[in-house]
This record gives sequence, C-alpha cells and structure tokens, in this order.
Amino acid sequence: MPGVVISTSVRTGPSTATARESSQLFIVGLAERGPDDTATLVQSIADFEDIYGEYQSDSYLHPLVETFFEEGGTQCYVARTVGPAATTGSLTLQSSASVSLITLTANGAGSWSGNVDVEVVQPTVNTTFKINIYYLGDLKYTTGTVSTVSQAVGRINSSAVATRYVSAAVVATSAIPAVLVATALGAGDDDRASVTDTEYEAALDLFSDALGTGAVVAADSSSDTMAAALVTHANAFNRVALIYGPVGDTVANIKAMALTIQAEDHAEHAAIFYPWVVVPTSINGVTRTIPPVGYVAGARSRAHNTTGPHAPYAGLLSASRFVLGTSSEITKTVGDELDEAFVNPLRTIQNTVRIYGARSCSSDLDNFRYITQQDVVNSVVAAAYRSLEDLVFTPIDARGAVFASVESRLLAICANMRDIGALYPAFDAATGVFIDPGFTVKCDRTINPVSQLQEGTVKARVGIRVSAVGDKIEVDIVKSNLTASVV
Repeated sequence: MPGVVISTSVRTGPSTATARESSQLFIVGLAERGPDDTATLVQSIADFEDIYGEYQSDSYLHPLVETFFEEGGTQCYVARTVGPAATTGSLTLQSSASVSLITLTANGAGSWSGNVDVEVVQPTVNTTFKINIYYLGDLKYTTGTVSTVSQAVGRINSSAVATRYVSAAVVATSAIPAVLVATALGAGDDDRASVTDTEYEAALDLFSDALGTGAVVAADSSSDTMAAALVTHANAFNRVALIYGPVGDTVANIKAMALTIQAEDHAEHAAIFYPWVVVPTSINGVTRTIPPVGYVAGARSRAHNTTGPHAPYAGLLSASRFVLGTSSEITKTVGDELDEAFVNPLRTIQNTVRIYGARSCSSDLDNFRYITQQDVVNSVVAAAYRSLEDLVFTPIDARGAVFASVESRLLAICANMRDIGALYPAFDAATGVFIDPGFTVKCDRTINPVSQLQEGTVKARVGIRVSAVGDKIEVDIVKSNLTASVV
C-alpha cells in the first residue's frame, strides 16, 4: 500500500574511517625503492616496506615512518626523493622474430630494479603466454594466461601488486612474446649522493591540496633552508610543519634555529622539537638515534584521533610507547629555557618520554602561541573546502537559497568544532551572560551585492575563537602552624 516503508538491518565492519584527516603525516626522504613521481598512502610499516623497501643506513625515512605508526599514527603519505641524474631500469620483451613488443619499466629509479626478474612462458605454443614477475627470487605477480600483448599490459598496469614493481607499455601487437627464462630488469641509479634540499623541496610538491590537511616532515634534511620550505608548504596547503635540528645539536644552536624560523612568514604553521630520540631496532639490544618528528607526528595523530585537532600532543597523552629515550637529558631548567625560545623539549617524565611543549614558532602570542591553534584553523579550512565544493555551480536565485546553503554548511563545521572543545564560547565577565558560541558565520546580501553576484562570486565570512592550551599549573601551598588557622 502507499506510504513510507523503512527497514532495519545490522551492518558488520567499520562504517567510517577511523582516522581524522588532520592526523595525517606527509613525509619526504630517501628510500631503497618505490615510485619517485607520486605520493603514496601507507597505513602501516608493512605497507611502507612493501612499496619502499627496508631500512637504509643513510636515510631516516624508514625509522621515522616506523616510529610514527608505533606511536599511534594511522596514515601517512610518502614522497620518495631521488637525485637529479636518477635513472630507471627496464626490460623489453620480444617476439621469436626479435620484434620488440612490451617494455617493462621499474616503478622508480635505483639499482633495486636489478632484483626484479621477468619470466615469459607459453601455455600454448605461439598462441598464449603469461608474464611472471619476481622480486628477490620470490614470485610477486603473474598475468595469468593471455593471448594478446594489449591484454597482458592491461593486466599489469591495473594490478596494485604488479605496479609496485613495474609498469608496462605496448610497443607492437604483431605477435606474442617469446619464451624467456627469468631475466632481470636493467639496474637503475637513484643518484642519492647528489640529493640536495632542492630535490627535497620538489618532493614536497607531490603532496597536493587534494590530500587534505595534516603535518609535514623532511626525514633527511634539518637545514634552515628546508625548514623554510616546510613552512612555506604548510602555509600553502593548510598543514603544520614539524621541524628539528641536526643530530647532536646544542641547546644554543636549536634556539638560534627557532629564532630563524620565527622570522619566516607564516611561522604559526611551524613547531620545532628537541632533542633526537632513541628507538629500538629489529636486533635485540641494539638501538638507533633518529630525529624526534616521527614520534611527535605519531603522538599528534593519536591526539587528533582520540580528541580532536585542538588536543595538544604533549604531556601524558604523548607518553611514549615505542621511543626508549632521548639523545640528551632535558632538565626542567633547560626545558623552561627552550620553551621561552619557542622550542618544544622532549623530556623523560616518570620513566617515559613525553613532549613537554605545544608552542608554535609564531611571535603572535595572542593568536598562535600554540601549534594546536593553527591545527584547528587548518581543520576548519579543510572541512569548508570539502563541504562547499558541492555547492560550486549552484544557481544564484533571488530567494537567497545559495546563501542559506553556504551558511548552514559552515555553521555545521563550526558547531562540530565547538562541541569537541576546539572553539571557546564567550560569556560576559561581570554577569556571566552568554555572548557567542565561539564562532560566527555570515553569508547574506550585505556582503554579496548584485554587482559581485553577477560575476559568479558568493562570499561568506567566518569568525572563530580557538581554545588555548593549559601548559602551566600554579599552586600556592601555605603551611600553617598548630595555633594558626589553615588558609
């Protein structure tokens, strides 16, 4: 019969992503292998190793990614850096008449391609074939039985497994590849000895705005030039830059570095951490000293996912799970000195390492004393981008429907931030009367005159008051003698 019919059921498995977009890490650095022309999402150290390989003694990328996940990180975009003269290995499959048919090219520069072997077998002689791809002697992928070059190339290029090792291109379709025993691709060269900050900066460009907000890190460069590049990137893409100094840096040097960063435009997007940390390795009893930013990014991800972008990744919440210690001991006196210099110290508290600061590098203390304040702004911006994109190309009518749609979406974003405690409501100090919820949103005819609308532009205005961080607790303890009253 007519009417509304509603049924219910039980859904198994997760219904939403378990990670907040703001908790992401973006990291550039040197790797054994993998793509060098795109950023790749990894969600575990196993994912990373499948794509980029094992630990490299001249790079901190692997241990930083490992520490990020061990400390509570959930998802990470990696951009591999190679030198300006890097080359990529390849192999061309030919017919029995020596006609080139398929070119297989390693997915990324470097000598690692010499460990990729390709085998061609013909289940039916001169009629069908299959291509098997091996890495370090282990079979990783097979096309299965195919009858045409185009079919084989299509299967390889559409396989998430095969494309970790090679991409395929059709050269000719006049025959099928001849039988080939396992043969290695040519060995390329990643030219890592020639990598400079220029190459690391270029790798940052692989993290497009489509990937959203998060924190950005350079695994293998701690120069002032790289720090400036990270700040510029963070500002352009609504992210925060996590920065560190060279290994063995002194307190005086890291304070000087912080002063340099503070002088950069948009220093509110940066936070600097000191000193380096000690982590375990796969060899029992052997440790490794690495930059602190993998640990910081992991604690940050944990804070964002459990609480929100306003949560400081410091104090008890940052208590280490994987990090064993710091490269130098930071006392309370030195910690206070670093805090005054806009450096966030890492200290051992109650036998665990903790981040003991939430400062940004900004000198605008009223607005951006804490890096979490920029994190909240970034989250609001990213959410607005996503939500309002659906309204682009909406007709502008005289009833103001588009104004209402824009305003309601922005109100929903701000209300959510208020509800989790990221925005701070205002009350009259004398009367306690409620003034505002910590945000205002306006999208109406007063800021959208007809002359502007006829050009297709709809404007909205959002004001937010971001919550601060309680990083100091002061207690007065007054002793009374036996004959005096207790205060």
